Amino acid sequence: MKRLSGLVALTLLLLLPFAYAKAASPDPAALFEAKTVSERNRALAALEAAAPSDPASAYAAGAGEFFTALEILASGLHRHGFESPQSFMLPLMRVPVPDHPSPEPLTYEKFRAILIAFRDRLEKSAATLGSVPADADIGMVVDLAHAGIDLNEDGNIAPDESIAAIMASLSRGVDASDAAPSLAFRFDRADGFWLQGYAEFLMAQADFWLAHDFRAMFDGSFHMLFPHAKLPLQDALVPPDGGMSGSIFASEWRFADFISLVHLVNWPVIEPERRKAARRHLLEMIRLSREDWKAIRAETDND
Repeated sequence: MKRLSGLVALTLLLLLPFAYAKAASPDPAALFEAKTVSERNRALAALEAAAPSDPASAYAAGAGEFFTALEILASGLHRHGFESPQSFMLPLMRVPVPDHPSPEPLTYEKFRAILIAFRDRLEKSAATLGSVPADADIGMVVDLAHAGIDLNEDGNIAPDESIAAIMASLSRGVDASDAAPSLAFRFDRADGFWLQGYAEFLMAQADFWLAHDFRAMFDGSFHMLFPHAKLPLQDALVPPDGGMSGSIFASEWRFADFISLVHLVNWPVIEPERRKAARRHLLEMIRLSREDWKAIRAETDND
């Protein structure tokens, strides 16, 4: 009898870690419903810790890392008083960053540092999403009107900083306040391939910029993007009132500086490995696109 009770006790002890691991699996909703950056970061850290043994946690963590990469870029631009050109010709510069009342001075070195931090966070996201098995059964409902990033560095994730609001502001003629009150989607394995591919696409852009010395273009034209960040030609070329409303093509002086920007694209290569990396990222994006379509065609649900 004692031997039997001992075996039962041993079995319970052996099963306890598995039961605990299952109970301790973090809820992705805590990440996507967080109202503050500190709440979001705690939820993301828990998902990252669970990611090696839980595909659903890895999937959510990779998505969280992708959006925090966008936050790194947006907050860095906001800090220096970025004014979006609203132009498809500068895709990395279309982030809808709110106005800053007293921006910090910006230098070429600080701008490169923002790009590096953005790019490195995207790399982490791509690696995390890449760790999810191709055949993992993923079904994650996220309301894009609740999930968001901190655009103005106040530590909060407000309704006008939601992914839905950002998508609305990127659409021509649509104000962020017009974003839908609810925009829920069920994301599956195919969507993970898509997001991973998009991370590779953005890394390619960042690495291409970083591979070159674009200081002359920065000093000669970036005051049109950062009109109050103490760039070299600010006092000479930026109108006293800023004149920043609308797109590049709606502002005479910004359009003139955009022409200067184009003519200053004569960038010496300073990090050739980054040029090679940019090509690899684009090739990986193509591979992931094919994996995405393979996963889409294999779906049998109607979600």
